[in-house]
Amino acid sequence: MRCPEAASAASPREPSANVSVKRPLQRPLEHAITVGNWGEAVVLIERLLLVGALPENLISDQLLKGLCAKGAFRTAWKLYSSQQGRSKTYQYSTYQALITGAFQAGEAYDAVQAFRDLQSSGLTPNVITWSSVISSLCKQRRKGAPCAHLAYELWRELDASGLATGNAALYAAGMNACIGLGYVDEAAGLLRTMQGWGMRADVRAYNILLKGQANAHSLSAMQATMADMERLQVAPSVVTYNILIDAFVNEGLLEQAAAKLQEAQKLGLRLDLWSYNTLIKGFCQANQVADARDVLEAMKLQNVQPNVVTYTTLVDGCVRAGDLFLAEEMLRDMQFMGVPPNTVTFNIMLRGYCQWSTRPIQDALETLRSMGMAGVVPSTDTFNTLMGACLSRGDPGAVPRLFRRLISLGHTPDALSYTSLITSLTRLGRPEDAVLAFRAMEADARVAVDLAALNAVVDALARCGRMGDAEDQLERATELCRRRGRPPPLEAYGALLAEYARRRDADAALAVLQEFFERGGTPDDQMFDTVMDLCMRTGEFRRAMQAVRAMEAVGRQVDKARIKRALEDMMRRQSAALQGRQRRRSRNEGLERLKFWLGIPNSYYESDWRAQESSEESSNDWREGED
Repeated sequence: MRCPEAASAASPREPSANVSVKRPLQRPLEHAITVGNWGEAVVLIERLLLVGALPENLISDQLLKGLCAKGAFRTAWKLYSSQQGRSKTYQYSTYQALITGAFQAGEAYDAVQAFRDLQSSGLTPNVITWSSVISSLCKQRRKGAPCAHLAYELWRELDASGLATGNAALYAAGMNACIGLGYVDEAAGLLRTMQGWGMRADVRAYNILLKGQANAHSLSAMQATMADMERLQVAPSVVTYNILIDAFVNEGLLEQAAAKLQEAQKLGLRLDLWSYNTLIKGFCQANQVADARDVLEAMKLQNVQPNVVTYTTLVDGCVRAGDLFLAEEMLRDMQFMGVPPNTVTFNIMLRGYCQWSTRPIQDALETLRSMGMAGVVPSTDTFNTLMGACLSRGDPGAVPRLFRRLISLGHTPDALSYTSLITSLTRLGRPEDAVLAFRAMEADARVAVDLAALNAVVDALARCGRMGDAEDQLERATELCRRRGRPPPLEAYGALLAEYARRRDADAALAVLQEFFERGGTPDDQMFDTVMDLCMRTGEFRRAMQAVRAMEAVGRQVDKARIKRALEDMMRRQSAALQGRQRRRSRNEGLERLKFWLGIPNSYYESDWRAQESSEESSNDWREGED
């Protein structure tokens, strides 16, 4: 059995062959290739591919390189992929063109595949190719993509080969790879190795280390690195100051960030777009859009012209503040200034409409039409935004359709895409399909399973009744949190606990809660409400009181009024059910303690009313014993 939505990501339907159109199109294609009319060549190739009638003899180094040079990488890759498994090799420059074209098209995994094919062909990658592949992987920002791991893997392979010895550029690429995974100490060790070989590390190497320390939120380490630069007379560059500004912005220290900008100006450094854009980003993230617009005017006075990133950041700031009117005004301003909005700009507007608009669907569709009129192609992020909006607006049925559309347009789903699909299928009552979608995600080498996906699959597995598998994935999620220094995953534990509660299995549910506490977790109100409701439905009043004390011990405010109303409702139902029957007069101490804590007198109903004892009192306290 396969999940049809996820299966489409890995197995696109192949068209049937129709050789009747092969001959009429072949001659024009040959002519287009000969004269270098690559636009016409792409059209003809796609038509031939559609019917499976492309002559193999036309797939050449010249064709692949020409297509890549003209930005038609995806067409070139279709041709290249069609020849895999046939022992066909190409020129070194063809592999290099495919690698470059793949990165430019945002297809990092295809770039790595072309690099591996280059190695397998018997050709030896040169220093420039090694450096460009590792550095390009480090620049990829796609969520859920394993680019950082691939970059580090390639660096370790290169280092073991000995080709990097004595080469400062390659060691700088290695530092970048280490920083991508947060291995700041290892990056610092590479810098020391360079210095030990007598190579003078330039400002670029120090900038890489500063970037890693900034990512680790270590301002003190950055200060020490700046002191080393001063001692070794390595002059800071504009990039150095950009990293410092960004570090202060990310820590919310906007005054210090602005001070660093002024310090750079006093040193005679000509600040660039990145400098101002970073400060604008900081003010927008702090909902200080007016200050961000002041920076926009200041950069214009310095003859630094704002670009699409500048305006897109301002649009994002307006959307964050919930001011769609101002966001639309900024969008009009950038178009008036001759700065065309890109996919990211429109994606942000989509997110704003989905979050704040009173008519989100209409506004979202209008934005999609505007994208088409502007010649802007929707991206994976566009579909992720729409899928997220459908989930938040209670329309999970639209998500699988959007996922299939994403695939049909040739986009690569990322971790967020798969997680949205898994979540939607679970909400649609198809948890088994949700699990299959997760398995497809695991099998997709272009995607790295993240915490959100693990949370989603724990919920799906629990709803399937596969509690053992759900607990296995919970352990996986918990280990991921532990390695990142984070508390145990609230969503995954909450999903498992909720399913045990639906099964009225108080022992298992409370064991999950106990484990969550022991691992340093703090339950939210929903988890606490689930436990209290389960305890009252199953008569586990003593454990309900223990849960209350545990929540109070971690500083959480407990809504006594809500619990009191729920208990009173239960007591009314039990009192009505007991009318006309012999009543047991045994006393339930746990219930009496809970009633006392809530301020409910024992004579709330009839004076002889006594709650029935629960069928079995647990002898093991899960959090703390009774007084």
